[in-house]
Amino acid sequence: MTNKLTESAIRVYLMDRKELNPLLRSVRFSTEDINSAVEMTVSYYNSVPPFVDYQTSNSFPWTWLLLTGVSGHLLKSASINEASNELNYEASGVSIQDKNKASIFSQIGGQLWEEFKAKVLDIKMSINIGSCFSSSPSELAYLAR
Repeated sequence: MTNKLTESAIRVYLMDRKELNPLLRSVRFSTEDINSAVEMTVSYYNSVPPFVDYQTSNSFPWTWLLLTGVSGHLLKSASINEASNELNYEASGVSIQDKNKASIFSQIGGQLWEEFKAKVLDIKMSINIGSCFSSSPSELAYLAR
């Protein structure tokens, strides 16, 4: 089974389309940002013990799990950018908060990342237990091949 998560699917989930970002006049995440997030998310999965079921970005079998992790990673990264570039200013009685989305991006990204991490542990434990204590491995082990 191979990963079917596409850049387009990630953009749809995050509503990252040019027409929905009138202030940016572009998409929020570049192709490079998305590719990096996929690699880092898979790398995290591989770094979590027990060290079973090594995956690559092309072989990762759980599309929804990868989408959750990638989205969390991207939003947490965006929160860093928003926080470091936040500038509130006032002119002629008008207050402008140019980039003030850091807390909401951090919150949503953190929630998605925590969901991803919890599911990774469930999957790895299931695969590990299934391969150690049973003559027939867990159903998750079949998906991971």
